Amino acid sequence: MEYHEKKKTKHGFDRRKFWRGFSTVCLALAMILCVFVVSQVLSQGYVSIGGYSVFRVVTPSMEPTLPVGALLLSQEVPISEVQVDDIVVFRSKQSDMLGAVITHRVINILENANGEIFLETKGDNNNYPDASYVEQKNIIGRVVIHTGDGNVFSEVIGGLTSPMGFFAFIVFPCLIVGVVIMRGTIKNIRSEMEVLTQELEEAEGGANKEKDAKTATLEKEMGEQAYQQLCERLRSELLEELKQSADQGETTE
Repeated sequence: MEYHEKKKTKHGFDRRKFWRGFSTVCLALAMILCVFVVSQVLSQGYVSIGGYSVFRVVTPSMEPTLPVGALLLSQEVPISEVQVDDIVVFRSKQSDMLGAVITHRVINILENANGEIFLETKGDNNNYPDASYVEQKNIIGRVVIHTGDGNVFSEVIGGLTSPMGFFAFIVFPCLIVGVVIMRGTIKNIRSEMEVLTQELEEAEGGANKEKDAKTATLEKEMGEQAYQQLCERLRSELLEELKQSADQGETTE
């Protein structure tokens, strides 16, 4: 049995155990993030954290302000805080684009007798306003930051946010790292179990040796004959007690 010396500092700090635990925690957080992102993408089509969402422009309707490939960050706000000339992200109510995420500029704000607010929107590059108004129930947020076109960062984010890129560069690597860490963890657990088993066997062997040594010492002090007589007497007394107990049990019945 080989024993591997653990790397510890003079204060007993186990570096290997620390990094193993740290990597396991990082993996768990990465897996939780993946599950969170996938669940949000599947349920609503985009990721929202703390009311902020990131989108990538895929149509030229807002050029030149938001060229194709630009990234934008939207913040969830009440529709009452939106002002004319703000750029908002919303879900379309038009029958031919129902549910699609649109990013257009607010050109007019309307309010009905019940106090409900409606936003009239239009793409900067479009000739006509949108056919339907934006309500509180279909607004996603107001754009607070956006990038230009042709930057590497937007291309990377665009690749990662695509279904193929997300699974290829995030989910799949996390699974690979998880398998590697799990294999290492299982190997370490086996090694520790082997060490504990060896220590237990050695402890049991030492106890048996100590017991045998005490017996031999007692036998030597009393003499072999006297020791055998003591053992026989104890055996006889034990058998007698067992017999009496059995007789009492039969009498009681």
